Amino acid sequence: MDCGEGFAACEGRVIQQIRSSISENESKRIIYVGDGMNDFCPTLKLVAGDCVMPRKHFPLWSRILKNSQLVKAKVYEWDDSEDLARILLKLINSKSNEDEISLSTTQS
Repeated sequence: MDCGEGFAACEGRVIQQIRSSISENESKRIIYVGDGMNDFCPTLKLVAGDCVMPRKHFPLWSRILKNSQLVKAKVYEWDDSEDLARILLKLINSKSNEDEISLSTTQS
């Protein structure tokens, strides 16, 4: 799928730049939050292990529902700022716990 030109293509390039700056030895994931139609292109640059957080009933959410086979990242939809904060904290804490487990197993 072509992302087109302009802002959306630029955000897609930013995702690719971030991805290329992460070494293969690092365990990192990208969490992308959006709601607009232009957020779909960057979503397509995410890989398995990454997360995309579309706002429910907004253009990105609708587009992901219609094209879910194209999205490799795990999708976490949200309604309001409290919902967004709750989900983000869970994702951050789960990543921190994974890192601690990984660190303790590699140091043994």
